[in-house]
Amino acid sequence: MSSILSERISRLDSSPVREILRAAGGRDLLSLAGGLPAEESFPSFPGLPGGWTQYGTTEGELPLRKEISKLLLGRRLDCPPDRILVLNGSQQGLDLAAKLFVDRGTPVLCESPTYLAALQVFRLFGAELHGIPIGPHGPDPEAIEDAVQKSSARMAYLVPTYQNPTGAVWSEEARETMALCADERGLAVLEDDPYAEIGFGPPPPPPVCSRIRRTSWIYLGSFSKSFVPGLRLGFLAASPDLIGHLERLKQAADLHSNRLSQALVLGDLVDPARPSRLAGLRSEYRSRRDAFDSSLRRHFPDATWSRPEGGLFFWARLSRHLDLRSAFQMALDAGVAFLPGEHCHPGEAEPGWARLNFSHCALEDADSALEILARVVETANSRGT
Repeated sequence: MSSILSERISRLDSSPVREILRAAGGRDLLSLAGGLPAEESFPSFPGLPGGWTQYGTTEGELPLRKEISKLLLGRRLDCPPDRILVLNGSQQGLDLAAKLFVDRGTPVLCESPTYLAALQVFRLFGAELHGIPIGPHGPDPEAIEDAVQKSSARMAYLVPTYQNPTGAVWSEEARETMALCADERGLAVLEDDPYAEIGFGPPPPPPVCSRIRRTSWIYLGSFSKSFVPGLRLGFLAASPDLIGHLERLKQAADLHSNRLSQALVLGDLVDPARPSRLAGLRSEYRSRRDAFDSSLRRHFPDATWSRPEGGLFFWARLSRHLDLRSAFQMALDAGVAFLPGEHCHPGEAEPGWARLNFSHCALEDADSALEILARVVETANSRGT
């Protein structure tokens, strides 16, 4: 497996102080090793577990990792707590994975279109990006096989469930094809699943990572969409050969994630009312999605889109020929922000697509925004800009 790792990993060492803290294992030692402030000087934080005001372990609190392991089992991904790493948002997982796999010129496979911030990270590290074309139901299995064969990629980045930006859900066959191709080629899989708990229909098929038998994999999750984004807490689960490298990479970046955020997320995960809260959240977002769909039909009768079965976005083709980046400033000047779809492609983009968020604005405000955006697109089309 070492051939798939980046060149920098050969220089990655553990912190001796961190290893000493790990060896202590919570025992009451007289420690002269780390730079630990005096606990007597800390203010009190009601509800925070005892000892959690001090520095914590890089991998995250064990009670939280145990609950995340249970959560993953519900998604049909079996991963023990010792292969789970608590992150400062799942975005940190993208950064760690890029450090782990990507050197300048490393071929990386991803969907086209895909998550904008992932493209930003991979480009920063010098990746050579190759796209798998996807539609409303994800990629065709033949397209996956063709892209894997032609790219000679070291890693594949995927968002198979409620994909960002399209909202697509990969089929069972596409997921199985991706896992088989990865195993056959020794292709590491980075699966991003931030919207797993924001679905409006039947449960999606099991993750791609749950089907992998021989190659390396990382699965990313988030509490930003289903709980509180300001806590900036996510997690990764990984195959046994990768978790040690990932832990040391996080150690070098930030030592550990915020323990107050971990305590709050742990409290939510063990709350008996959590399933009811999530059901209410999904119901609210389903209503907003349906209202947004109706507004799109009213203001963009000639546009093309698929109503998403989960996540937070519509992916809509608002114009057949217009590069929507040219209309962005006009829309902003008119008081509306949106993401031109051209930004979401690893290579050449089909013009006229937009990622439109339906979860944030109140229903009336979302309708007004689409009305304004329709006028902007019509004006831009008439100008040929």
